[in-house]
Amino acid sequence: MRAVKENDLLKLGLNSVECRVLHRVFGELLRNYAVAPEQMEAQAATAWYSKRGCTAAKMSAEETREWRAHLHGLKCANAVRIEEWRRQLARIPAGPCQLQLKFDEAPNLITVLNDHRLLAAACHGIGQGEMDLQTSSALDRLSLEQQSALYEIHFLAYAMEEILRLLLDDGMEHQDLPPPTT
Repeated sequence: MRAVKENDLLKLGLNSVECRVLHRVFGELLRNYAVAPEQMEAQAATAWYSKRGCTAAKMSAEETREWRAHLHGLKCANAVRIEEWRRQLARIPAGPCQLQLKFDEAPNLITVLNDHRLLAAACHGIGQGEMDLQTSSALDRLSLEQQSALYEIHFLAYAMEEILRLLLDDGMEHQDLPPPTT
């Protein structure tokens, strides 16, 4: 994957495997965003709508429901963007592809990619121990589903890092720096 900024666009150059993975990830996100927090499987709900912070803040059950509903609304607000991004990837025949979005949508893309990473980790029982595995022999001890989810999680993390790098570079370009002193 290669991320570049051209004018006001973010362009992600993807190989065919990355393109198919991202297309599938977007589809899964759309399906999962459509599910209300109280309707989700427990591990998925915990990944996206954990009540721990609400409990620590001594929020009432009603306040917790309202907070979760608000958070769900924020996730659903990205659905239109995700559908457009997914359509771009679906139009591409086998081979490399490119995903284009407005540069100011980059934070939204990072958010949805991270949502999928959290969900994949929760649903496949991947914790920090699995995330830290370094050798192929250690990875071989995981189930094939866990290995696949772990590779996907790492790919999405790489994509997020590349996009963040561009955001930071762009912020540095536009930052008003004081003139050098002599």
